[in-house]
Amino acid sequence: MTRRVPHVTAAICGISIAIFSPPNRAAGPVTVPMQIRGNFPIITVLVDGEPVPLIFDSGDNASLVLSQTARDHSKAAPTGTSQRMHDAKGNVIESPEFRVSRVQIGTASFADVIGRLDAHDPSYMADQVGQQGYFGRSLLKSFKVVLDYPHRTMTLIAPDTVEKGLPECRGTAVPFLPDWKGEPVTTAQTDFGTLTLLWDTGAPASLIRQGRAAEAHTQAIDAAITTQRFDLSGAAFGPLQFQEFEFTELPGADGFVGHNFFSKHIVCIDFPGQRLLVRPS
Repeated sequence: MTRRVPHVTAAICGISIAIFSPPNRAAGPVTVPMQIRGNFPIITVLVDGEPVPLIFDSGDNASLVLSQTARDHSKAAPTGTSQRMHDAKGNVIESPEFRVSRVQIGTASFADVIGRLDAHDPSYMADQVGQQGYFGRSLLKSFKVVLDYPHRTMTLIAPDTVEKGLPECRGTAVPFLPDWKGEPVTTAQTDFGTLTLLWDTGAPASLIRQGRAAEAHTQAIDAAITTQRFDLSGAAFGPLQFQEFEFTELPGADGFVGHNFFSKHIVCIDFPGQRLLVRPS
């Protein structure tokens, strides 16, 4: 039986640069509702005033990526440039760029944003779950981003927010690995040894590089393996199931922490502090 390839970060090697003015600050954290469809977190974002359902993809560096339909209905202006990148299977993608005057998430507003078209190789199409694109970590790199899947909310905490007495961003502190230059990549201690993992809200399951489990002499069942031990900074968060998946990009990483972990924990991605803060829901 042919297995459907799960969607992981669509353009894992693409370099996307956000050009925007500092977001308008709101009093205190900005909390917006989240929907979960097909194991993806979907936020309604205003793009030049028009509501567009977008996945938040922490595994991608893009600022804004729109489907052809959303791009056609927006006021986006073509820049005349494009991005050339690789998807997780190594396919080369050419994606035209455009400029939108304003992107708004709740009361957090970003001006003059460079985005790109959500282009795919026919052999590796993204899951269609009602979204019209996604936004990645580049747009939110100055924020602490609290992902509360159990309560269906995402909270943005700006750098100048006074956090005294605010409970949103707390838990076991897990530092990003310095060599990954601000990407949410950490280590975890597992039954398979130390794994280097990208925290990816764009992954509908936690994934491990094919063959990595075999190195630890662990037998996969229907391409799934479970580690009873999943320790972060010395704190136990296991067990956790991984799906085996062969990806050619992201050299040096063993896999992805995906939906099945986020669904049971509250995760604060502290981009300015280059760390995660993790707690059970």
